[in-house]
Amino acid sequence: MPRTTILIALLFVLCSPAVLAQSDQALVDRYDSLVSREKYDIARSTAQAIVDRYPKSSVWRFNLGSMLARLGEHDRAIEELETCAELGYTGVRSFEQSEDLDPLRDDERFTTILDTVRLNAQARLESYIAEARNHTPRVHVPSVRDEPPPLLLALHGTGMRGNDMLNPLRSACDRLGMVLVAPDALRPSGAGFSWTYRDESEWMVEHMIEWAAEEHGIDPDRVYLLGFSQGANIAITMAQTHPDLFAGVVPICGHYEPQLVEADEDVTLPPIALISGSRDPWSRTYVQAKRELKERGADVTLVTVKGMGHEIPSGGSRDELLYQALKWCADQHSDD
Repeated sequence: MPRTTILIALLFVLCSPAVLAQSDQALVDRYDSLVSREKYDIARSTAQAIVDRYPKSSVWRFNLGSMLARLGEHDRAIEELETCAELGYTGVRSFEQSEDLDPLRDDERFTTILDTVRLNAQARLESYIAEARNHTPRVHVPSVRDEPPPLLLALHGTGMRGNDMLNPLRSACDRLGMVLVAPDALRPSGAGFSWTYRDESEWMVEHMIEWAAEEHGIDPDRVYLLGFSQGANIAITMAQTHPDLFAGVVPICGHYEPQLVEADEDVTLPPIALISGSRDPWSRTYVQAKRELKERGADVTLVTVKGMGHEIPSGGSRDELLYQALKWCADQHSDD
């Protein structure tokens, strides 16, 4: 999922589907398209139109401020970002890493705004952690396994639940003797949940590893992370930002955006098995991911499934594909 799509998803947290009219959706889609095509001036006008309709949307105040900053309208950008922070915006990673805001980083007013957003984010994260500590993930334990067994931690996509990851992965985990753990993201989205904030998803991944060690005695040196769609974005990011946690990572049908990742270039990345569908709209980004991750010294493989769209491989030969991807990661890890 691209950066702008992540931000757009937050609009739906503020406005229920019943409230969000089709004309609003057209504006959202227009903004996303304009930013991807670097039509920033028109994107600013589109963001302004959405802010006019939803003046209390901290997300769209952020988007508007970002476009203003990129276009050199620094005072107006600061005004929008101040309002964004006052409205409770908590996307601290966006503030810290967005290249749109680079022209403002030496402005003392921006520093003050960032401090407010960090406080907002801390309060939001503490609330999330309190809820997440009471969450019991879906689990599948194979009947035949090593002691201690390896762990496969599976992250679902937007609008899904942890339970949706069990059936596609159960067979591969049985064959490899992996304990399968699939948590819910906990932020409501449609009929399921969304990994809305990166700091929350990172905390959940680390918490689930600790939980699996306590509850199922998993081997902390053989932890594998798999994600689908939005979960794949988290997986490929954490492979770079937390490489020591994982023996292998399998991102499926995600969207690779290297500019969103701050990673130590000197660390050794885990084996990464990329899977995409030939009909998935973001499949081309995995070609870039393979090239760039290889340049950083990672063992990377890419499988593009002919005829598959944006979906989890499941059934028949596609079950074998998941098994082979996980086995490839395990083999690369054992060779290190």
